[in-house]
Amino acid sequence: MDDRVTDWRGGLGMAAVVAAGLIIAALFVLAAGKSPAAVFRVMLGHAVATGPGLAEVMVRAVPLCLAGLGVAVAFRCNVFNIGADGQLVVGAILATAAAAMLPPALALVGFLVCGIIGGAAYGGIAGWLKARFGVSEIIVTIMQNYIAIQLLTWMVRGPMQEKMGMFPRSDAIPGAAMLDILVTGTRVHWGIVIALAATGAIHVLMRHASFGFQVTVVGRNPLVARFAGIRDRRIVLLAMLVSGGLAGLAGAVEIAGLHHRLQDDFAPGFGLLAIAVALLARLEPLAVPFSALLFGILHVGSGAVQREIGLPFPVVWIFEAIVIFGCLGVTAVGRRKVTA
Repeated sequence: MDDRVTDWRGGLGMAAVVAAGLIIAALFVLAAGKSPAAVFRVMLGHAVATGPGLAEVMVRAVPLCLAGLGVAVAFRCNVFNIGADGQLVVGAILATAAAAMLPPALALVGFLVCGIIGGAAYGGIAGWLKARFGVSEIIVTIMQNYIAIQLLTWMVRGPMQEKMGMFPRSDAIPGAAMLDILVTGTRVHWGIVIALAATGAIHVLMRHASFGFQVTVVGRNPLVARFAGIRDRRIVLLAMLVSGGLAGLAGAVEIAGLHHRLQDDFAPGFGLLAIAVALLARLEPLAVPFSALLFGILHVGSGAVQREIGLPFPVVWIFEAIVIFGCLGVTAVGRRKVTA
């Protein structure tokens, strides 16, 4: 079948998933005794039609874009990385721990590189276990999420706690390691440029480099990959290193651009949400930023809905779950047709 036809049908299927998610979410809104029209009006009005709301959408989209790119790389290799949350946290921990030791001239670059190294190393553990022993990466990465969260909790209350010892957070990172504000009067920082640059780099890597071709072949059929001389175990490990590194970069950018210190719950659920971002983008790097913006609109708009209408925030989680299951279903049906 023509790739253009397949892409068109896949895009139509994803649009149907979004529409179904919105309809089901509207039904839950009705069950809560609220007006779906009023909810969507407040949500879009705050998140898109106001300057501060749109700025917050972009701020939220930055880590989702970076982590979503990482998830897309792993999923293309048929490696289900559910551990972006943990990789993001470990990347942020390593970057913050190293910040004070970095020379000012290289502080920002070193900070971001440390984030990549931390996330890649943590993701590489699951990749190595899968490649070497066939251990389920789903189980390993889920367990790693819990370990990383507990590690963060211990760090900000123990070895990395601020000097006064009063709050569960680290000292502020040096100013040279911080990302500057890009749009005056908002929280939009240079992380958005980093996210777009990473999008372009991953697109080139996956579409125009041998690594991307090998990832796709291994993801579709490991036996064919081995017959073609591709070292599938090595590719699995590399895919998880890249995936974890992007999640770790998301954590470092979040600290350098927004919080400027390590603290509890600095990136709540970003890793799991990145799965929905990647799936809705159909694992296409160039589509990930747009998918991240959509979920940014949902989250920022839902905060306004909660304040103004009193609708519980978990309705957004319902939409996210519908998108994840729907995208998986569309992908599975598409693969079955291609196989047939």
